[in-house]
Amino acid sequence: MGNVDGTGSDKHYWHQYIDTYRQAFQTLGPVRIILEYGVFRGDSIRWLRSQFPDAFIIGADILEPQPEWPQDDRIQYVRFDQNDPEHIGRSLRANGILFDLIIEDGSHIPQHQAWCLTQSLPHLRSGGLYILEDVHTSHPDHSLYQAYCADYAQPPATSLQLLLALQHIRAAGIPFTDAMAAGLASKDFFTAEEVKALHADIAGIELYRRTRLPLHCYKCGSSDYDYAAMRCRCGVALYETADSMSFLIRKT
Repeated sequence: MGNVDGTGSDKHYWHQYIDTYRQAFQTLGPVRIILEYGVFRGDSIRWLRSQFPDAFIIGADILEPQPEWPQDDRIQYVRFDQNDPEHIGRSLRANGILFDLIIEDGSHIPQHQAWCLTQSLPHLRSGGLYILEDVHTSHPDHSLYQAYCADYAQPPATSLQLLLALQHIRAAGIPFTDAMAAGLASKDFFTAEEVKALHADIAGIELYRRTRLPLHCYKCGSSDYDYAAMRCRCGVALYETADSMSFLIRKT
C-alpha cells in the first residue's frame, strides 16, 4: 500500500517540502478536486489521499497506469504529454474543471514547467494553490537547464526567473509595464501576453528552498554521508546550488 504519511515520497525524504505544503494547505478551505502532473511510483498520490480524504485526485502521467499506483474510486489516472502545450490546454478545457490544488511534478524539463504553468493556471479556482515543484531544474546551474536551454542565443527567462521577477516587481512596488512583459518573454517559454496573464492571475508567490540535508539519499537510500564533502558515500551531492526549490503560487 505504500506510505500514506508521505515518507515514501521524495517530497519528504529528499526535498523536505511536506511541512511547507501542509501549512499552505491549511489556507485553502475545502479541497474537492486535485490535479498532480507526474505520478512516478504513486507515493505522492498516496500522501495527497491521506491529506484530503474527501477530494477527487487526478494523476496525469505520460505512462499508462502502473500496478504500484494507488487505486480507489476517488483517484483517476489520465495520459498526459507535457511536451505538447496545445495538448495540455486542450485536455484541461475539455474537462471544464476548476481545480482547488494543482501540483506540477512531472518531467522537470524547463520548457514543460513553463507550458504547464501557463496552460493550467486558468483552470485553478480563485484562491487555489499551484505548486511548481522542483523548479531548481530551471536554474542555470542544473543539468536539465544546461541540456535544454544552452543553445538559446540569449538565456531564456524560465519559470524560475519569471516568477522571481514577478515576485520582486510586486514587493518593490514597481509598476508592471508592457515593456517588462516583453523583456520576460522568450522563445519556447512565455509570450509577452502569457507573462501579462500570469501577472494578473497570480495573487502571491512564495519560493521554498531546502535548507537542510536530505534525510536519506534518493539513489542508494543511505544516510551514510561524508559531511565534509557534502556527499553521500555513493557519490550523490547533497547540497547543490540548484537543488530542492518549489514555488507555491496563489491564484487571484
